[in-house]
Amino acid sequence: MPPLHDPADPAAGTVTLTAPAKLNLNLRITGRRADGYHLLESAVVFTAFGDRITLRQRNKPAPGGDRLTVTGPFSAAMPSVEADNICLRAVQAFRDAGGACDPLDIHLDKQIPAGAGLGGGSSDAAAILRHLNLASAVPLSAERLATVALGLGADVPVCLAGGAQHMTGIGESLVAIDPAPTGHVVLAKPDIALSTPDVFARFSRSDFSQPREPADGADALTLVALGNDLTAAAVELVPAIAALLAAIAACDGHQAAQMSGSGSACFGLFHDLASAQAAAQSLETAGYWAVATEF
Repeated sequence: MPPLHDPADPAAGTVTLTAPAKLNLNLRITGRRADGYHLLESAVVFTAFGDRITLRQRNKPAPGGDRLTVTGPFSAAMPSVEADNICLRAVQAFRDAGGACDPLDIHLDKQIPAGAGLGGGSSDAAAILRHLNLASAVPLSAERLATVALGLGADVPVCLAGGAQHMTGIGESLVAIDPAPTGHVVLAKPDIALSTPDVFARFSRSDFSQPREPADGADALTLVALGNDLTAAAVELVPAIAALLAAIAACDGHQAAQMSGSGSACFGLFHDLASAQAAAQSLETAGYWAVATEF
């Protein structure tokens, strides 16, 4: 995973953060709570590919509140400033929890596609929370910060933790996987987004997967082999996912192909970076969004 902070520019009062794409090497549904939330288990890693966030503090008494601008290939999918963007919600949630933070100008370079199961918005929120807590004169405790993260979304706590994590519960229970698995990977997506609630609503299995212990020492291929229990439900909603998985599996150097999270993005593991780059180019030619990276 890349460094999460670039050096700040003291003269401009700015810092640039990396918000890496989240990759579920597997995803198993282990039960359902009385309130309807599904319990899950997943081995989660973070890639070298992701969004970039630049923060600039506006010293008081600067007029107005926080301001957000968004650029990048997936900027059009982002809610506007007025429409409750998760970056702005993260800043306000930090303040509401007792953290000190002056008004901010936030610029988001949106590289991770939305509705893809790659945790783009969650990773953006986590990167902001992590920085605010490091920079704040009144930081929150680790436990309080984790509670704030969970209040923003089920994937925000794992994005806040970073590294490689064995995730259970509804996403709030985390155990670091050591040593972290590594690999060369292609992320790819059909030209359609998926709603996570829609996929869980379509998931109808009652024979839930059995929980497992954290897989310390397991390599990426072993973890991927555990599968993704949401794949069938996602394919019912977006049949193009099945075609994409087949296209990844047909690429030279392919080792495994699987959907990430609730979709619609999928990924393929490859022997080396050159094979991953060639596969990404082939998938782009076929009309998919694709990028070669590593974790």
